[in-house]
Amino acid sequence: METKPCALVLSNTNIKPQSLIKLISKSDSVDEDKSGTVKCNWLIDSKYYTAEICLMGIKEDFQRSEDFNNRVEALILHVDTNKLSGLKELDRWDKIDQDCDPDIKLLVANYCNNDTKVTKAKATEWCLKKGYELIELYPTSNEEDNTASDFDEKVGAERIIEALQSHMWSNLVLKSQTKKETSHKSGIDSSNSKDIIDEDLDDNLEEFTELFSQLHSIRESLNCLQPRDRKKCAEHMVTAFWKAIGGDEEELSDT
Repeated sequence: METKPCALVLSNTNIKPQSLIKLISKSDSVDEDKSGTVKCNWLIDSKYYTAEICLMGIKEDFQRSEDFNNRVEALILHVDTNKLSGLKELDRWDKIDQDCDPDIKLLVANYCNNDTKVTKAKATEWCLKKGYELIELYPTSNEEDNTASDFDEKVGAERIIEALQSHMWSNLVLKSQTKKETSHKSGIDSSNSKDIIDEDLDDNLEEFTELFSQLHSIRESLNCLQPRDRKKCAEHMVTAFWKAIGGDEEELSDT
């Protein structure tokens, strides 16, 4: 019986879910059963934690249980922007969205611009209404919009991976290196300091994750700013992230 938390990949395109799962996991080891359900175990190894999750693709007639719904912590919808009905066809997955109520919700398009039948403006409006983040697998460059370079943002499949890594998965295991080094340098017995360090690390990780999840919405609000103002805002964001991982603001002023 599968017990790992799940990132569910659903598609209304000609591309099957396993193609997107392979892009995310960077692996060809995707299993498919007779019902068309595809699965791939994926180990997330971030700076702060490790977590093994299941990347999974299902068909519309898949029989879901309450346990299954509870394990879905991320929902990835692959939309066909070359069809006028592309967004409308996503309605078939509304019940899954409601029943699972995942923290991470991503709308993925191969590309989405003014030339596609589902324009970027329409896709963005849909995402704002439904609570999704729009990600283009193969975005076109825009010289006028250099905000991404200001923040060194990832795009395409790398952004999907980044979004999944920013989530605090229910089975995550925090890395112990920071706790050991802190105890050793301070000369405090690790058995007495463990609870305090765990609490501090949890608080910092939660604050960092919250800031990270807001990065793309902040970028959208900066599109109308002048480069000088964008740079100033970027400096404020760097300070916020530095403080979120336990850094001292005065250390930044010394650099």
